[in-house]
Amino acid sequence: MDRADDYIEFSKATPTPFHAVHEITRRLREDGFSPVEPTDAWSFQGGERHYVIAPDQRTVIAFVVGQQAPSDAGFRILGAHTDAPDLRLKLNPVSEACSVTRLHTQTHGGVLFRTWLDRPLDLGGMVYHLQRDADGNIVDDPETGLPALERHLVRANEPVAFIPELAIHLNRKVNDEGKINPEDQLVAVLGSGERAPLVARLSELLGHDLHEASGFDLHLFPYQEPLRVGVDGSIVLGPRHDDLAMCWASCEALRASVQGSPQSDRTRVGYFVDAEEVGSMTSSGAQSSFLRHTLLRIARQHAAFGNSGREAEAAFQATLVVSADMAHAQHPNHPKKHATGHAPQINHGITIKTNANERYASTGETAALFRGLCEKAGVSVQEFVMRQDMGCGSTIGPIVAAGLGARTVDVGLPMWGMHSTFESCGAADLNDAVLVFTQHFSS
Repeated sequence: MDRADDYIEFSKATPTPFHAVHEITRRLREDGFSPVEPTDAWSFQGGERHYVIAPDQRTVIAFVVGQQAPSDAGFRILGAHTDAPDLRLKLNPVSEACSVTRLHTQTHGGVLFRTWLDRPLDLGGMVYHLQRDADGNIVDDPETGLPALERHLVRANEPVAFIPELAIHLNRKVNDEGKINPEDQLVAVLGSGERAPLVARLSELLGHDLHEASGFDLHLFPYQEPLRVGVDGSIVLGPRHDDLAMCWASCEALRASVQGSPQSDRTRVGYFVDAEEVGSMTSSGAQSSFLRHTLLRIARQHAAFGNSGREAEAAFQATLVVSADMAHAQHPNHPKKHATGHAPQINHGITIKTNANERYASTGETAALFRGLCEKAGVSVQEFVMRQDMGCGSTIGPIVAAGLGARTVDVGLPMWGMHSTFESCGAADLNDAVLVFTQHFSS
């Protein structure tokens, strides 16, 4: 089965973490998932399907309640991150220079700077407005006592900006040195002319007057859509594969598992979390208490918890966490960047990632467990270990493993160009990810 085209449609709809949460929950609702509020009193029966969105709207936890109490049967957790390296607007982003209006940006995560130049850029995210009464006075939220806010998910859906490159004639050393200063050189052009009419036009596209906004979280992202490339169409070229490809596969696997097995002893959890690219230390990131507290609430409010005889925390000892984040495929133009025997290939199966310094959470035990799931699903397995003379990145895996004390494995699909505006992954690998993740939820 070729699911790559569906992934492309998902990618089009998910340019920011806010949009990712929106699209994931939209898909889940099609399979009977319903929202629960973090502030509500919870009570669950086996078979119920729900999701809870973090207050900042960037992270969502979806779950299918098992027939047995999690304190007895544990959780099956699959985690992926909703953010990607990108450019975000500063608090006072607009200026004029050289007869153009500009948008000043700040980088999120490990941005590959030069890939952002001469790209058509769209703009979107969340805009906030303070609620006011008929007299213009700020209205307070009755639950928190804080000023009440209206949140608006926005997207221009137009190539509203771009960042021009400097001609080689004015920088003859660009191909030898080419260093980019993000403060000065990643400032986007909004248009030629004065700011007032241009910002008014941008506000019109977004559907909200930016001058009247009380706050915003706005991202620039490539306007160009992902597409299949290669004479055989076997490669998907597009933005944010890291890690929206794994969010998509995790979401589709959760949906497939409930379609195939509506009832299960174990509680299935899809964890779609923001801020991995910047260390996860936010109110809803992997270093927050949001996941652990949510899981404990599910365990304690399960109808069978009173008959369990175990503490809710016992659930984590019977839990397997799959941390799904993309992996580095061996590059055909730079093959020596990989260690011998640990060079995953595009369209040759999912990759287990290990690191002796625990930058990945995989152990020999959890890698063996995941290989078993792959065998059951009929999916090929590859291995990745970073060269010992190169630094290794990390994932949410070690953070979740430490926070829960649960067995965890780090896996991902091989890809090229990680953190570029346009990354490459294999169409066949996308299908393999859904198959093995479905097996993880269904086993």
